[in-house]
Amino acid sequence: MVDANILIAALLRDSTTRRLVVVGGHELHAPQYLFDEIEGHRDELSKRSSRPPDALGEVLRIIRAHVVEHEATEYDDHLEKARGFLERRDPKDAPYVALALALRADGIWTEDRGLVSLEGVTVYRTSDLIRLAP
Repeated sequence: MVDANILIAALLRDSTTRRLVVVGGHELHAPQYLFDEIEGHRDELSKRSSRPPDALGEVLRIIRAHVVEHEATEYDDHLEKARGFLERRDPKDAPYVALALALRADGIWTEDRGLVSLEGVTVYRTSDLIRLAP
């Protein structure tokens, strides 16, 4: 499982995060709507990355090819449990947690501080994945 902040970081900069997404050998999953949201902010992200929208689109295409996308119907049954894990945290994270539960994923890769100490789901930061790399 990978969340929005990781994919946006990979999109904006040629970085360790991007290399982990593209060649890190991890099986990455995300809710399908995430890429629609990223597409909707392409102009803003283009400015932030100092890349023209077409070039940013090509990077997004490459990143997207390394992530399995899931429709909401695949994790809807786990949303209530996910919301329970997110008590007093950002409810917008529920789809990520629900998908991780539905897939019985090893964890969620995120830099979101609100998810770092999430009980019930393992959370990986980029530094964790670098340490785990062969």
